[in-house]
Amino acid sequence: MPRIIPFICLLLAAVFLTPVPAWARDCIGMVPAGTSAFWSELEAGARRTADDLQLELYTRGPTQEGSVEVQLQLIDRVLAQGCKALIIAPAGDAIDTRIAALRDEGIPTVYVDRGVAGDGAYALVATDNFLAGQLAGQQLAERLGQGGRVGVLRLRPGLQSTEERERGFLLAAQASGLQVVFDTYLGDDRQRIAEALSEQLPRLDGLFSPNGTSSRATLAALRQLGKAGTVDFVGFDGGELLFDAVRQGQIHALLLQQPQAMGDHAVRLVHRALSGERAISRLQLLLEPRVLTARELADMTAPQQPW
Repeated sequence: MPRIIPFICLLLAAVFLTPVPAWARDCIGMVPAGTSAFWSELEAGARRTADDLQLELYTRGPTQEGSVEVQLQLIDRVLAQGCKALIIAPAGDAIDTRIAALRDEGIPTVYVDRGVAGDGAYALVATDNFLAGQLAGQQLAERLGQGGRVGVLRLRPGLQSTEERERGFLLAAQASGLQVVFDTYLGDDRQRIAEALSEQLPRLDGLFSPNGTSSRATLAALRQLGKAGTVDFVGFDGGELLFDAVRQGQIHALLLQQPQAMGDHAVRLVHRALSGERAISRLQLLLEPRVLTARELADMTAPQQPW
């Protein structure tokens, strides 16, 4: 018998030290809203935490943002992989109907980046988008002073995250004495933005675009018109293209989110839900945005990744 005990101890040690194989882990499905650098960073944060928690992360995202129908199809693809929970950046209110049905089937969901009407999700992890819009408005107010004329290049109706940024910007701009002389939906179509700006720029001192794709499209439109750097431009999100524009004075400030932290928190909340933790109402975690200017970018030791 004494000879058997060490063998049993070694066997138990081997069981506890051996990594859990992927096929034995609970699967979490992730459906981002697109394929930009922001979503790649969010997935990286989620995947790192999933590995730490011994969870499998299965990701499927659309090639273009904004399609509820495509996201519904991707949800089905994720569930077909046997995933027991879902993380999604909802493209529209119709997503919540599907999420509520999944909740009733015991499959919890965490929304990331934006919420939608309804109470289907277990939790929401997002940037404090209203605060981000206010900070953008304050940036232009500091540069232009009272009476400065600004334009808001809205993304699209019905998208909660950008609508909150636009609302925060407008309130801060008006409170600071700026004149909002142009406010319309232009999406992230470079040519459409260029056509609008070719008419509006003579009466504009500043511009605000509310997300990464619209900021890149606005930058491209200004360069196409030969006007990059001639108007104060506050954009959103990061990436080397936008960071270079800040260095060159073509963008005067960027509002940065915390996508890796967003992915990390989303996985942790899903893990809590899978562990049986209940929430009386939808949990909400809002992350603080950061203002990036040329001065701050120059002070960074690793400017290529100031997320």
